[in-house]
Amino acid sequence: MGNFNKKANNYRIVYIFTVMKFWRKYHKWGGIFLSFFLLLFAISGILLNHRQTISSIDVSRNFLSSSYQYSNWNNAAVKGIVELDSINTLYYGNSGIWQYSTHLKAWQDYNEGFPKGIDNRKISKLLLTSNNRLFAATLFGLYEFKTDRWQAILLPIKHKRIVDLCEVKGKLLILTRSEIGQLELNIEEPTFKLLPTPDNHARTTSLFKTIWVLHSGEILGLTGKILVDLIACIFIFLSITGIIWFVFPSLIKRAKKRLKTNKNKIKAFRFSVKWHNKLGYYTVILLIFTTFTGIFLRPPLLIAIANAEVKSIPYTMLDTPNAWYDQLRAIRYNAQYDVYFVSTAKGMYALTSNMDEMVKIPGQPPVSVMGINVFEQIDKNNYIIGSFSGLYKWNPISGSCHDYLSGRKHIDQGGMGRPIGVNMAAGYANIEGNEVYFDYDKGAVPIGKNSVFQAMPDVIKQNSPISLWNLALEVHTGRIFQDILGAFYILIVPLVGITSLALLISGLWIYLKKFRK
Repeated sequence: MGNFNKKANNYRIVYIFTVMKFWRKYHKWGGIFLSFFLLLFAISGILLNHRQTISSIDVSRNFLSSSYQYSNWNNAAVKGIVELDSINTLYYGNSGIWQYSTHLKAWQDYNEGFPKGIDNRKISKLLLTSNNRLFAATLFGLYEFKTDRWQAILLPIKHKRIVDLCEVKGKLLILTRSEIGQLELNIEEPTFKLLPTPDNHARTTSLFKTIWVLHSGEILGLTGKILVDLIACIFIFLSITGIIWFVFPSLIKRAKKRLKTNKNKIKAFRFSVKWHNKLGYYTVILLIFTTFTGIFLRPPLLIAIANAEVKSIPYTMLDTPNAWYDQLRAIRYNAQYDVYFVSTAKGMYALTSNMDEMVKIPGQPPVSVMGINVFEQIDKNNYIIGSFSGLYKWNPISGSCHDYLSGRKHIDQGGMGRPIGVNMAAGYANIEGNEVYFDYDKGAVPIGKNSVFQAMPDVIKQNSPISLWNLALEVHTGRIFQDILGAFYILIVPLVGITSLALLISGLWIYLKKFRK
């Protein structure tokens, strides 16, 4: 019996030694490989949490790959047009606002007055009212063009991202992602209110949104964002100290052979080993939580949670009496039926003219989860609906829906549709019967044999950099690698996330088995 116990104990020691050896090798070599991605994700994550703070910082597109170069109005450089008169036309979108004169055959920068930075002149909607007042909806507020420059309009709301504008009966409707405002065109101060709660509304939030605000820390406001920033800084510290741990032993040995001093290298090495272990051990739960939530925000794991709804977390920004918090996307008024049609993250709704009731419309047009980009009325019953899911002609009265480019009837397949279709509609324009839609990848695509559109001039390309925030988003989602890996770039986030979870768990296991003693 004694020999049996002795052998069992020996096997146990061998097993532990083998497992320890495997995890140490994985943690060492896997950590070196993953440190590159962890540094990229951590730094970009910090930047993403502070968009307005870094909105004045731009990066030249000359440093980026072909997917990020402007050509033929791609990358949502233009979303729509506004004709000022028979000679001058304004083009607006992610490149700002530019004026084209058919008389001079020349382009003119129309962005004077916006704060510095391309992010501050990204236009979601440009509207010329019936009394010739020109308004621009931007990421950070509402602007009006006065005395040859754009001037900000003071808005009595916290979140000033304007998603749409619409003129109705002498009033300017101002739609944010959470409420609606009205500005009498002969009065200077807008007023805002919440849209009515629809029937059968439950205080639930999409699981995707819940995980999003948990991952970013936004669920706790600025405090939560700072906490997540600190977690990102810990990832940066662990990555750098891990690299030092890996590299410095060989450097110390080489210096020792050459009889050179090693004091600074030895101090850096000992500091890195000590605090890599301690900080990693005491923060591992936060690191695992941040990593785990991140892998569900990109496909393919995103598909598993896309349609799920969960109860809003009490006492957080998700638990709000506003049924439309961060849900609104676009609005149009139909004079024939005296009703508003509102595009939301939960589908299309009809809003009564006195704004006291909202009802979901049957027969929904396809709209990508990334939101609606085109909402144009073409006659009293029909609208053009465009998103990254395609371009469609939709009749909200009858519920009929047809592909606007092919004319084929749309058949709802049920469930979650593809977030990206063959035609990624980022905008639409109709100039004297010449129709064109702006595909995010292909740029300006004429609709019809006789339709044509202006070529994108070099002056706009040269003066339209990418914002630091958008560059950080491309890095954080892995899209920055799309020109290298093709469609496989979509696997970077889940693969790095899963292997990072294994890295964190292996580090904890090694510390508990060896270093803590």
